[in-house]
Amino acid sequence: MALCVLTTVAGIAFPAAAISRINSTTRTCAALRQIIDSQGAVIVQHPGSRSSGMLYDRYVSDSRFCQPGYVATDDWVPAKDRNCRLYNCQVYEPPFDD
Repeated sequence: MALCVLTTVAGIAFPAAAISRINSTTRTCAALRQIIDSQGAVIVQHPGSRSSGMLYDRYVSDSRFCQPGYVATDDWVPAKDRNCRLYNCQVYEPPFDD
């Protein structure tokens, strides 16, 4: 009984956050950006180089959707209408000072 209650409470306190998966080449750049902005983060499937085939990367609307110590940085993916600048999370490296 206690395990059942604990499981129910945990399910309410920490709902599963499903992340959308979209293909970059079937949507325009504006549509990709709109989806990412409305959801905060999505997995985007896009073609890589000849040897890497299809890639699956997580793109975000801004740094709030990155883990601590990471920031949103520019990346380019092919969209239906053109190459599209999106943001993915990379480790923050402070600028070099003398």
